[in-house]
Amino acid sequence: MHLFGVQLLNCINIYVPQDVGQGDALVLQTPKGRVLLFDTGGTRDEEFDIGERVLVPYLRHYGMNRVEAVFLSHAHADHAEGTGAVLRRLSVGKVYTAWEGRGEYAKSFHMSEADPRLNKLEPAKQGTAMELDGVRVEVLYAPEVLPAGTGNEASNVYKITYGEASFLITGDLTKENEQVILAEQPEGKLRSTVLKVGHHGSDTSSSEEFLQAVRPSYAVICVGANNSFGHPKAKVLERLQGVGAEILRTDQKGEIKFCTDGRTMRVEAYIE
Repeated sequence: MHLFGVQLLNCINIYVPQDVGQGDALVLQTPKGRVLLFDTGGTRDEEFDIGERVLVPYLRHYGMNRVEAVFLSHAHADHAEGTGAVLRRLSVGKVYTAWEGRGEYAKSFHMSEADPRLNKLEPAKQGTAMELDGVRVEVLYAPEVLPAGTGNEASNVYKITYGEASFLITGDLTKENEQVILAEQPEGKLRSTVLKVGHHGSDTSSSEEFLQAVRPSYAVICVGANNSFGHPKAKVLERLQGVGAEILRTDQKGEIKFCTDGRTMRVEAYIE
């Protein structure tokens, strides 16, 4: 694990960077050092490129010069914008997306729709999975017919599993779509050690029923300090506390790092 430069054997390393705007990003490093990204952060201020100025330097700092796959929850800039710089500056395998279409991602990446690097994009298919160095990534939800709304409804849901440890990534999934997943998935499937809390702690996500199904030990909230949205909402924090989750917020803790050998979990934050 690259916690303070030390690689632990037979562990996966999860990094949740702090400075990715009012956005979401998660970096996974396998036991063999290979890298997966789950969302890439961003901002609606086009003058500041999160990917160029934060995410790519962050990855290079840890010696991560190739990304095997990027898993995007949806095309909103605060989740996807950093992918453009990753594609331009690093070696990248596949980029798995939701079903909004190539044009929406090109816009968030600040790239031409005709750019051949966008040929790496592929909509994630619900029910599929990939394995890499003992790490399993499942696509639990990826609606091909997009519900009407703000675009958050398009969010894919990914589950990362390594041994007995698991991480659930929900993007900006809404309460209504949480109900769809609860109806589709077998009992116990959503149970996860770590929950990447939906929509930065907005009350549009994280319903009581959904949290009871996940019952995370840790709840990570990617949120900008003093953000204008008032995230995370007090009601969401109460619901997370109600299921016994330890809440880790990037606006309070800075960068958050997990290391697990599949049995035990080590958690460190930049600000203790």
